[in-house]
Amino acid sequence: MNNIENFEQTLYLDAKAGFTKIVQDHGNALYVLGFYHTGSYSLLPMFNTLSDLKEVFEEEYDSEEDDFLLAKWNPDDFPSLETYSEYFANTEEACYELNDTDFSVTHEQAQQHWQQWLQVLERVLIRLDTEGVFANGINRNKVTLAILAYDETEKEQFSRIKRMNPPTVLATIQTDFATMIARRNEAEQLAMAEFERILQKR
Repeated sequence: MNNIENFEQTLYLDAKAGFTKIVQDHGNALYVLGFYHTGSYSLLPMFNTLSDLKEVFEEEYDSEEDDFLLAKWNPDDFPSLETYSEYFANTEEACYELNDTDFSVTHEQAQQHWQQWLQVLERVLIRLDTEGVFANGINRNKVTLAILAYDETEKEQFSRIKRMNPPTVLATIQTDFATMIARRNEAEQLAMAEFERILQKR
């Protein structure tokens, strides 16, 4: 068994125990479940509840309507982000093995390895979903499975989310991501226009 296969099996076992406990503890208050990858080969179990969302939106964002989607989908604002990580101790060790730097590989090979790692996260969530872990006593159609990261665009995130969730879930969140994607595109276009304006002045 190579490192990536070992990592996948280790993550599966840890995630099955960890997410089973999360579902038991939080039930139908959950609206998102999955992994938050924090850069390099590193991850945390990621989830949020409707009550935590409400509290963060009110206290951290002053209930500003334009910031609601940020509060809802930015895992850095999830109060639960560091909890249940004890269930993933074996996964953390397996990540260290994958993270050994091999300076002989090309940039393309490094990117290929990175994509393989992300695909493992996706496969594990799909496997657990197929086994009913995310529907054990709760309404699966109200929970979004997701793999989120601080440095990915909403378009990249939603592309992955669409592969892991049933149409009933996607119907409830499609407007959220369409809005966030449009906002990012608008911000990038404004930034580019400003950059070009500055260049023209030189």
